[in-house]
Amino acid sequence: MLRDLPLDLWIQVLDHLPDPADLKSFRLASRRLLRAESLRRRSLRPLRLHPLPRLLRHRYPNIDSLDLSLCASLSDSSLLSAAPSFPPALRSIDLSRSVGISWKGLDAVVSSCPLIERVDLSHCVGFGDREAAAVANAGGLREVRLDKCLHVTDVGLAKVAVGCARLERLGIKWCMEISDIGIELLVKKCPELKLLDVSYLKLTNRSLQAISSLEKLEDLCMTGCPCIDDEGLRFLKNGSSSLRSIDVSRCDNVTSSGLISVIDGHKYLQTINIGDCFPELAPSFSPS
Repeated sequence: MLRDLPLDLWIQVLDHLPDPADLKSFRLASRRLLRAESLRRRSLRPLRLHPLPRLLRHRYPNIDSLDLSLCASLSDSSLLSAAPSFPPALRSIDLSRSVGISWKGLDAVVSSCPLIERVDLSHCVGFGDREAAAVANAGGLREVRLDKCLHVTDVGLAKVAVGCARLERLGIKWCMEISDIGIELLVKKCPELKLLDVSYLKLTNRSLQAISSLEKLEDLCMTGCPCIDDEGLRFLKNGSSSLRSIDVSRCDNVTSSGLISVIDGHKYLQTINIGDCFPELAPSFSPS
């Protein structure tokens, strides 16, 4: 009797098996149950890229999230061959820490995934403006991670800002070539931003003045920004009240005065990270 149940009912059964061990036992019970689990699966994290086209075509056709960060041999040629097999409904791809791909591979991914909304390229240290321009061709992107893409400059950031006007989450931590100019253009072109990580950039208070105009910004991370001080935080006080979380840890020029101004201006603020700040308090904790 159970053998005659349609696949859509077995898929509904899977929705009530949150334990990974139970899911494993389920798909090992029979080929039919394995097929049901394959049709239900929405994310995939392969260790090798070579078998991926066959898996996507015949076993996991409904994947919407693909993590290729563990594929050590990832290259432009492998992406060019695999990209045509990516599901049209793919919305998220993780290519972080990839050292063998360039704008050519990214262009193939973007062309094959018209509905892509999230791209993670963090720690692709060789990436620069040309790679950022390839990503910008995906106009529907809502989240982009470019953390430690060391060769991305204001030009690359401008490409992303102009091409991805619906962007909501952006990480550019350790992109040391980005300056106030790039941030100002970003703010003008991407008013929907809700999360922005500019940690370790040499931005000045000029950038904070621009960021303060983002009406939907909820999370702002500025860890280790040496040029930010209390004056910049006062710009945030007069900006939008949507801010929920702010990280100013390791900002040496931020004092309690600037932090108080942020708190006064944001009644919905929930999280503040001030680690390694407030040098004026250091003598109070030094050994006598």
